[in-house]
Amino acid sequence: MNRARNFRSANGQMRQLGFGYVDLALHIDYSPAQHGDVMDYSRKVLQEFAPAPFPSDHGMIASFTHLFANPVGYGAGYYSYKWAEVLDADAFTRFREHGIFSRDIGLEFREKILSKGDSEDPAELYRRFMGRDPDMNALLERSGLLTVNRA
Repeated sequence: MNRARNFRSANGQMRQLGFGYVDLALHIDYSPAQHGDVMDYSRKVLQEFAPAPFPSDHGMIASFTHLFANPVGYGAGYYSYKWAEVLDADAFTRFREHGIFSRDIGLEFREKILSKGDSEDPAELYRRFMGRDPDMNALLERSGLLTVNRA
């Protein structure tokens, strides 16, 4: 069970990266005059993140409501799902190192991040809590895609 817990996690990571990438590409780079049909364009972009070839009629993008149909103006923001995972995995390393039920770390998290709401730059709040910028390797480790020796 332990060995299987990260089965296909690389596929899952790549799928989410592809969604974020195609979202940004459609909102920032795509031009009908330059790139042609939006379905073909998005299929080509997403194909770079897929382990197997898509069929020629692959049209997942047409039902990807996060991109354009979301009522809160979600466009060009799908990448934030993956970034939130990075911050979550990385911040958890402080709890893991000092005990996941550490009252001190929990209070520090509340004081330095949660209690501030949107009153300051979130990146600066994160740096105050962690003492450094986010480390993406924490997510790779949690996903079983990176092995770290903790000797």
